[in-house]
Amino acid sequence: MTVAVQVVCGGVASNQYLRSRLQAAADEEDVMVIFPPAKYCTDNGVMVAWAGIERYAQGMRNDPESARYQPRWPLETLQPL
Repeated sequence: MTVAVQVVCGGVASNQYLRSRLQAAADEEDVMVIFPPAKYCTDNGVMVAWAGIERYAQGMRNDPESARYQPRWPLETLQPL
């Protein structure tokens, strides 16, 4: 599949470092990348929190001690799609 245009949006699109890395990669591959203005790149934290509240209210709970967390995920470790 050939990609001609890529749109990066949502909270992740407000990350300036990620924007610059994605732009550099797109330039290398001759792909147009579109970033909305930062004021429109909102995080979905409230939506995620609300989903958690709904799950909790329905008795759907996970043990935080057994959960796997990865607070940092360097782009260099990701494999191309």
